Parts: sequence; structure tokens; C-alpha cells
Amino acid sequence: RLQSRNSELHSFKGTGRIRMEGETGIQHARLMWAGFQNEKLRLEVMAGTGRPVYSFADDGDRIYLISHTENRFYSKRSSNATLEKLISLPLTVSACLDLLAGRIPAETRFIPMTLQQGEKEGEQILVLEGLKRASGSQKVYVDASSEDVRLIEVKEGDGTLAYQVEFLHMQEISGFKMPEELRISNGKKASLRIVVERFWPNVPVSDDLFILAKTQ
Repeated sequence: RLQSRNSELHSFKGTGRIRMEGETGIQHARLMWAGFQNEKLRLEVMAGTGRPVYSFADDGDRIYLISHTENRFYSKRSSNATLEKLISLPLTVSACLDLLAGRIPAETRFIPMTLQQGEKEGEQILVLEGLKRASGSQKVYVDASSEDVRLIEVKEGDGTLAYQVEFLHMQEISGFKMPEELRISNGKKASLRIVVERFWPNVPVSDDLFILAKTQ
């Protein structure tokens, strides 16, 4: 049932606010995004003045990153790349797309193993283990009555926390249950809080939207 959530949502665009915390301090910015399935992603990070700071794209074959403040362009072939260069968290592009689309990241390295009772009333925990011991594990904390996901924890093979996702507020848009506010962190200093302000489901997106070129 969790895997089928928002399965009819194929493409989307959205805008919102983000708060990034890391080794360099705390940054507040505007965010625009677009996605197709769990294959293609475009992100635009802008300062409060509207000036672009970073542009990121993944067309399913290559990833692209432009630092507008440093006038630097980065691109390489990649299979299910992570956003670590951008947000200092090992969140894969496909997992980011699933989260923005209100879905549960379905990483192929994990398979469902057990369903446990949580410490909170009415809470259940779906435990997924890696196909190999070094693959780590994933836990999905679910409110049994509403089937809303409260928390996702992804751990490395040695048991350390890779990242966790907290669903702080949910909303319904055009029949889709979506996060209105979520927080992604690694249990240390790196964290990212996203507040969704506007969301457009199943809108047309062109292939060119997910390709970036080096600026002159």
C-alpha cells in the first residue's frame, strides 16, 4: 500500500522555501523544482533576492550542477546519483523525487523483512534490510490508522545513520497526499528543511528542462 501511494503522479513542479544547515552555517533560500517519474529532476536554489545560487539537473543519464556564485559547471555520467554535493546529505536523486512526490523511496537494495509495533500509540515500523550486509537498512514509521508516514531512517551497513526524513506536515493536492513540510538530516550538523508553498501535479515537462549547459 505504501508503494502504491501517488502512483498516478507522473510529473510535477513545485516551489517553496528551504533551510540548509551544515559546516558553513545556516542558509535560507527559495527553491523551485520539477520532476518526472523517479527518473528526472531539476532544482533551482535562489537567494531571497531571487538571484540564482545553484542549478541542478539529472536527465536519467547525466547529472549537471551549476554554481552561479562561483561560475562553475559540473557534469558527469551517473546512475542514480546523490545530492551530497548540493545538500551534504547522501540522498539519491530517485529518493528525492519520491519524497517530493509524496511517495516512499523504494531503493532496490532494500527488501521488506518485518513489521514491528512502535513506541508511540498506533505506530507501526516497517523494517527493510539490505540484500547484502554492507547495504544497510531502512525503517519506515507509519501511523497505522491514517497510514501516514511519520519518519524514515536509512542506516549504513555499520549501523550509522545515513539520513532520516521527518514528515512534519502533510497536505492534499488534487487528490494526492503530499508533504507540506519535511526535514532531512543525518543526525549530525547537516540538515535540510523544505516547506512546500505551491505544487502542480501531472503538468507537462520537457526533456530540455532536465539538461543544463555551461554558461559563458
